[in-house]
Amino acid sequence: MKSIALMSEKGGTGKTTSLLNLASGMARAGRKVLVVDADPQANATMVLTGGQGLGEGPTLAEVMAGTARADDALIVTPWTGVELLPASPNLAEVNLSLANELGRERRLRKAMEPLKGDYDIALVDTGPARSLLNVNVLNWVGQVIVPISPGLFSLAGLGQLQTAIEEVRMYLDNSELALRGLVLTMCERTAVSTDVERQLRGLFGDLVFTTTIPRSVRVEEAHSRFQSVFDHSPQSSAAKAYSALVEEILPYVERKTNRSGKRSGGTSKTHDAA
Repeated sequence: MKSIALMSEKGGTGKTTSLLNLASGMARAGRKVLVVDADPQANATMVLTGGQGLGEGPTLAEVMAGTARADDALIVTPWTGVELLPASPNLAEVNLSLANELGRERRLRKAMEPLKGDYDIALVDTGPARSLLNVNVLNWVGQVIVPISPGLFSLAGLGQLQTAIEEVRMYLDNSELALRGLVLTMCERTAVSTDVERQLRGLFGDLVFTTTIPRSVRVEEAHSRFQSVFDHSPQSSAAKAYSALVEEILPYVERKTNRSGKRSGGTSKTHDAA
């Protein structure tokens, strides 16, 4: 199972929106998808459960605390091909409850081990703050994608996130962790948006995905109906853009590993933003 976290230390970048539509797009491409909601706001969980709530079942909070197994917390969502390891407000307490625990940075990595053969791809939603919970995510996933909205503060937190990735590579278990790229979201046909995109591509080159995601009311309408944009408005510009982004990401999902855990087909390229 390959794994990608969507992370941004700045709110309002379309992170959860992008995760949900990538999950739907990959499922439509025939992949079995697991969404891991590691954001205490639990917005992905709300959409994927149709706003019905979680009942009494365990969530990622209990999995991190060691009182439930990940496979016992899984939910089959109404979205074909997408399953969910849900979040709850209790997830906000994980950073405090695990602060003095042994192996606190390795809880998620260990918990997900039994599921590694069950899915093609896991997509992880995360909160915007640097936290022990996000360190757990970084210590497990293979790649990180950073959604960026083209505005004045578009690069806020990117340097801190890069530092966190390097520290996880150096001091924890995940030496293969890579920053996969930056995806421009909520783009508009304005001079500011165009200028920021040009500057980002000039600074970071092929670290920036070719696909850009337009600002679209269809996306918000889809969320309010607990649907992906593919279900709500399949011919919209946002649906076409997310479909193109899925195609850019799928080669990573399809990349094979041998039994030693090394990627086949040569050495991988790690992106670093200067």
